[in-house]
Amino acid sequence: MRFFASSHAPIDFYFKKCPKDFIVSEEPLYPFSGEGAHGILHVRKKNKSTWEMLSLLANVLGCPLSAFGYAGLKDKDALTSQYISLPKEYLGALETHAKTLQDQDIKILDTTCHGHKIRLGHLKGNRFFVRLKKVTPLNAQKISHVLEFLVQWGFPNYFGAQRFGKWGDNFKQAKLQTSKKLKRLDRFLISSYQSWLFNAWLSTRMHLSTLLDHFSPKEVHSQFQMIPVEQIKTLQAQEHYFKLLEGDVLCHYPFGKYFYHQEGEPNVGRFNHRELAPTGLLPGLKVWRAQGLASHFEVLHDQDIQALGDRRYAVVFPTQLEFCYLEKQAQATLSFFLPKGSYATIFLEEIAHLELFKRGNDDLPASD
Repeated sequence: MRFFASSHAPIDFYFKKCPKDFIVSEEPLYPFSGEGAHGILHVRKKNKSTWEMLSLLANVLGCPLSAFGYAGLKDKDALTSQYISLPKEYLGALETHAKTLQDQDIKILDTTCHGHKIRLGHLKGNRFFVRLKKVTPLNAQKISHVLEFLVQWGFPNYFGAQRFGKWGDNFKQAKLQTSKKLKRLDRFLISSYQSWLFNAWLSTRMHLSTLLDHFSPKEVHSQFQMIPVEQIKTLQAQEHYFKLLEGDVLCHYPFGKYFYHQEGEPNVGRFNHRELAPTGLLPGLKVWRAQGLASHFEVLHDQDIQALGDRRYAVVFPTQLEFCYLEKQAQATLSFFLPKGSYATIFLEEIAHLELFKRGNDDLPASD
């Protein structure tokens, strides 16, 4: 079950992923040096997945697919730009094949060089542009108010439905493989299972936070007896909707080092000012795990997965946000920046207050 950051009623609008209404621009983690053995391509693609684009480039340039590097996968049903790397010696063939690539809706915007291959995760995040349709003046006003809230307090950083395959259940296969302790596990399926476990943990914590905001200490204690009543009162005094627990693994925001939250430290105020954020577990090897009270919630969604684990922000904050309502067209445009790993679809669902991207459905219809 998903929980939302704010308590507003659902807002009607329509959104469909397509190049005209959904534009994604990747922001690299670091500036490229202009020198080195690896060529860097700034590539714009339309109606193609990152894998489809890389496969086409490999065929046209004669470059092995394994030689390419990329920081993240971009949506297929969109106009997207991203940076990829390849051995420098293949750059010379680009001009010859530019027309062929453009005929396939792939355009090389710029080239440079760098000293090493681009690796997965080597990006700050992505800037998004979306066009919302069937927006009434009243709903435009509601959207504007919700955006003010989300900029200030952020939204729960759930993995989007596309993480779990067309029918939303590929994690079940990974769960079965993990239970059998197979030596060779499909990397994508394991990642999907870790994501599913994270979402389950996040929903548990959001459920707790919701109860803390709406019920008495005794009522909360009746459901979460591991939390003393006096501690519940302290948690209820926290201003943010996501309550920090003793032993939570925090991280400086939007990137930085991990550290543990202890009661009495000024972390609650720093969270309110978007200087840090709590993180949740992607179960696996060599990863920080929560301590103290927070560990009681994390252990419920931890598994013995023989793959590298990680942690992920529980809450993220949209920045560089611009909202414009076009009343005559009954449309609104929205642009914003999200840190790496965050989903624009989750942000749009948070605005709509409806869980609408499911089982390969890329439409956000009116809520009727």
